[in-house]
Amino acid sequence: MKNLNLWVVSVNDLKLKLEDKLTVCSGCDDEGSSNELFVCTHNLCVINYNENGDTKWTKDLSEFASPDNRPVNITFLTLTNALCVGLANGELITISDGGNTYDLAGTCDNGLLAMEWSPDQELLVLVTKDMNMILMNMFDPINEGNLLNEDFGEKQFITVGWGKKETQFHGSAGKQARVKSEVTADETLSDSTVKISWRGDGNLYAIGFTMDGIRRFKVFDKEGNLQYTSEKQQGLESNLSWRPSGNLIATTQKLNEKYIVSFFEKNGLKHGEFDIPVNSNTIVEDITWSSDSEVLTLQCRDMTTNTQLILLYTIGNYHWYLKQTLEFSNEQRISKIMWDNDFDIINNKKLHVFLHNGQHLSYTWIWNVDHSRGIGDNDDAVVAVIDGKKVLLTGFRQTVVPPPMCSFEVNLDANVTSIHFAPRATDTNPNSFFVCTADNKLVFYKHTNKFPLQYELYKTVDIPQLEFPFQNYNWFWVNHDTVVSVAVEGGYDLVEYTIGADKIEKKRSSYVPAGVTKIQPHPTETSSVFLQLQSKSIVLYELGKDIDISQDSQIMAPFDVICQKFNVFAVENELQFIGLSHKGQLYINDKMTMNNVSSYYVHSHFLLVTTLQHVLLCAELTNAGIEAISEYQKTESDHVYKRKIERGAKLVIAVPNDTRTVFQLPRGNLETIQPRPLSLKIIGEFLDKLQYHEAFDLMRKQRINLNLIYDHDPNKFVENIDTFLESVKNNSWLNLFLSDLENLDVTKTMYASSYASKDKATNGVDTKIQKICDIVREHLKKRSDSDSKVLPLLTTFVKKNTVEDMEKALLIIKELKVQESGGSKLPVGSDEALKYLLYMVDVNNLFDVALGMYDFDLVLLVANKSQKDPKEYVPMLDELNEMEENYKRFTINKHLKRFDRAVESLVLCGTSRHNELKTFVKYHSLYREALALFSPSDEIFKEISDDFGLYLKLKKQYTEAGVIYERASNIEKAIECYKDALEWELAISLAISWPEDQFKSLCWDLVEGLKEEKRHKEALIILEQYYGKGEEAVSYAVECGQYKTALRLCSQHKLSHLKEAKVLLNLLEEYNNIKEQIETSWANFIRHRDRLQFVRVNKTKHPVDTYDFYTNKDSDLYSDAGSTIASSSRGSTRSFRSSKNRRKHERKVASLKEGSQYEDVALVMALHTLVVATFDLRLLVKEVIIALSYFSKDKEAFLLQSSLEKVLKDMKDSFKDIWTNELVLEATNASIAALNVPEGQSIVPQGIATLEPHIRIAPVISDISWKLDGLN
Repeated sequence: MKNLNLWVVSVNDLKLKLEDKLTVCSGCDDEGSSNELFVCTHNLCVINYNENGDTKWTKDLSEFASPDNRPVNITFLTLTNALCVGLANGELITISDGGNTYDLAGTCDNGLLAMEWSPDQELLVLVTKDMNMILMNMFDPINEGNLLNEDFGEKQFITVGWGKKETQFHGSAGKQARVKSEVTADETLSDSTVKISWRGDGNLYAIGFTMDGIRRFKVFDKEGNLQYTSEKQQGLESNLSWRPSGNLIATTQKLNEKYIVSFFEKNGLKHGEFDIPVNSNTIVEDITWSSDSEVLTLQCRDMTTNTQLILLYTIGNYHWYLKQTLEFSNEQRISKIMWDNDFDIINNKKLHVFLHNGQHLSYTWIWNVDHSRGIGDNDDAVVAVIDGKKVLLTGFRQTVVPPPMCSFEVNLDANVTSIHFAPRATDTNPNSFFVCTADNKLVFYKHTNKFPLQYELYKTVDIPQLEFPFQNYNWFWVNHDTVVSVAVEGGYDLVEYTIGADKIEKKRSSYVPAGVTKIQPHPTETSSVFLQLQSKSIVLYELGKDIDISQDSQIMAPFDVICQKFNVFAVENELQFIGLSHKGQLYINDKMTMNNVSSYYVHSHFLLVTTLQHVLLCAELTNAGIEAISEYQKTESDHVYKRKIERGAKLVIAVPNDTRTVFQLPRGNLETIQPRPLSLKIIGEFLDKLQYHEAFDLMRKQRINLNLIYDHDPNKFVENIDTFLESVKNNSWLNLFLSDLENLDVTKTMYASSYASKDKATNGVDTKIQKICDIVREHLKKRSDSDSKVLPLLTTFVKKNTVEDMEKALLIIKELKVQESGGSKLPVGSDEALKYLLYMVDVNNLFDVALGMYDFDLVLLVANKSQKDPKEYVPMLDELNEMEENYKRFTINKHLKRFDRAVESLVLCGTSRHNELKTFVKYHSLYREALALFSPSDEIFKEISDDFGLYLKLKKQYTEAGVIYERASNIEKAIECYKDALEWELAISLAISWPEDQFKSLCWDLVEGLKEEKRHKEALIILEQYYGKGEEAVSYAVECGQYKTALRLCSQHKLSHLKEAKVLLNLLEEYNNIKEQIETSWANFIRHRDRLQFVRVNKTKHPVDTYDFYTNKDSDLYSDAGSTIASSSRGSTRSFRSSKNRRKHERKVASLKEGSQYEDVALVMALHTLVVATFDLRLLVKEVIIALSYFSKDKEAFLLQSSLEKVLKDMKDSFKDIWTNELVLEATNASIAALNVPEGQSIVPQGIATLEPHIRIAPVISDISWKLDGLN
């Protein structure tokens, strides 16, 4: 779908008068990077021209070359920075040093017919006049052979006897193809010219020659060994060119009345052809490929008029298109054509044409998709393809036609050179266009029909006579009556033309300081265009005004490089420039945003980009979208949608205000997709305009989640629910919408990228289904056609998916059945409604719902419409009908496992069913439900309460059991349960009236229980207030360390003798124990701390000797976390078969044994435990020193306080040495790595990964007041 458009044309005068074919080459010397021309004339004058056509140096070879000589080949050797010239008499001359130095590199005694260097310029092939082929490596011979020998080559075909030509199928050629035709010499085509052509990779080359009057070619490898000889073909000519990509060898052939280009494979067998559209008097003088293998060039001459043509062909989908035609008069005469091989040339498609009058024309081509430029629905997204005298048109809004076919074909009298569509935002149909033809005419066509696509010619005007092809180029249709073009007349001028009835008139011209490569319209002003110049600048040109590059308002210059494609569009009233260079760099304004782009397209709402990773990117044409695509390579954003596409696919067109996006694959075939953002944008516009039918239809086709109808704008949907129901009248569509509903907001989930700017709040999402179903049902019932909306009504009940709503749905069907039995004709019958409901709901579930309604008529109606066997349900229904009503309901609810309702029904059956009730309640644990149906005074209430209390006791829920027993007035069991739960207040409140001995026994049991739970203060309250023995209370207070309480009790109960006998004695013992504990903790802390420092230093110095990390048999899954490469405590994990093995391994890991594998980890854990235990002594020490002070033991109190204070201070000072930053980081990384394991594996952390989060850091010490300052 691409055309070969002219990028820029330049003209230079080489000031030569040529009598013979010019020998020319290009190359770059050391002084600059621009390509220069090297020319050797027929009189052996070598001239070097720079890129502007100025002569740099001249060398006359006739002074030292043999007489009667002519040039055969000239090549600039980049490796040696020298120019090599081959002459017909056999001399090989090298020229270097700017023409100052020349050397005779070699001589062929028999003279030269042809000569060609390999693409890498390492090998040279010569063909002498005695038909010998010589292969040389930088003038040193490698191989030699005669072209006229009969050998086929090393790859001689092998016949395996699978049939003869006469017995094979020959297709359209018919039976006459069975007879082998004899290839004979044709004197009219006799040509002794020898042609050499290298394959692009330099591994093979072909030599074409005449043998026995028949043209053949032979293929050699890079060592000069013959590989293949071509098959004999009638009418072959001397033209020969190997496609650089290597798959085809092109030549020309005359067969009967046909003149064709024939293609051969490297093995010499023919592989395709196409006709050359010339008359019988025309011959092809030369054939050549562009250096990128995309353009095949034919140089033709009409022998009658002596005019010449250059035809440019490209291939797509196995069809050869004639893309461009250059016509030259007999006065101009082409001497040589040559393609440039400099990659810096745009798209590597620069064609040099040298004329006999000394003119040098260079044409640079680019690929371009010529399509209509409209942005509204009236634009049919028409793409036009040039093929010789035909224009192939396809409107992609209506249909997609794969090339080389098309929707409509326009035939002209001359070859087409360019196509230009009408401007947007004018009275002219944007699908209309005009074409430029090779005979200097503009032909206008107007669009007459959309489908099928049709055009008709309505105007043909002549262009002023040109001196050379494309003297006027880059035509552009600005508005309905104005076109512009670039004229090359010494310099460059932009010319305005007014379109008349039968001619165009030149209005004015404006000088342009450089060649104009591309013209694009202004997005908002119809009388302005943007010009991209060869100087990289982008200039704003307004009709009727001159171009003044000194004015800042005209010069935009947004790109760093010249872009083969650029567009201008407006985003929020600001102009945005986008361009794509031939190296895949995407520029937005003055910033290069991506460097891997293969194509882009500016849609009416989106920017579409394809990348070399075969991904399509879509960004909305908003500031946020443009910013997101600009930063895409750095940060992915919700504003950019991406999806994979076919390998090598490039954008052709995206239909304006539509979703259809067309790609062309490398072979040429088309693929159409509808990117989700484009669809969502169109759907959003439909929903905003309340066009629910159009939105629904598009969403169905695109399989877009129908929740979007509501989620796009919930308030608008609710407010316009009647409009929605009026637009979507189809019951199937309405049912589809309701059944697709989900309790989620799709604008926050699957379509978040298209709603990135929407508020993130998700209010009411959890009740969305219920809300929509209720409102749809409410408005459906109010409609005049509600009788026909039964199925959507049923869907609203089914979607809510509750038993109550299912019952309501069945009631609707029952009501329909009643109306039908009364003779009414309904739009939707009960049978149809029931079938639909059975489609939506499982028949067994629906049967159970009907059964739960206790309506057997409804049950039979559902069962009859299902596939259920009557033997399954009829006996059950008969049995139920024989039961009493309440017991029947109990049986049904029990069958449906609605046990709460079953209990209610069974209670209504009376006292005769109480035994069955107790059994049923006990079996299903429905105690609370049953108790709620009885009064506490009922005997059955007490019986069920006893069962419930026992049930709770078995579950160790003693408090709840006590409450239940208390409600049933079972005080003994209630007190027992409260005692087990240690709810002593409740137990004592119930037992306060017991006999004293029994009550004190209960109190003592409660004290013992509280003592085990270390709830000492509560136990002391019982002893003091209820037990009544002060001595036991004092003993208990002393035993649990409550010395102040013990002293109070001694005074309160007048037991002063116990102060010395019990309190002081136990206090001094506690003092000695704490003091010893502090000393032991400090000694252990010092030992562990010093050992940890030693282990760390040792592992740093001797990581391998200490522990070979990778040979540990206990570790089969290692983490890469950690800051020290060979640290033995790096986290690793291991799976275990049993908990016993796991505990054994954990003990092994946490071992403090010196030299153990994870000793440092065990030391950290031990130190943490020591520190926490020592700091926990503070409150106990405070209690002890206060009591010691009471007994005037100030010295002991001071020693205890000061010793603990010193130990705590020293411990805190060591925190930074133990819990280092490296330890914290390494332990955290190791634990994270230990968690990242394959799913399904059971693992246990090892080493440093075992450290709990609170152990990885120094203990967090709370600041409490525990010291008595008066002791210091």
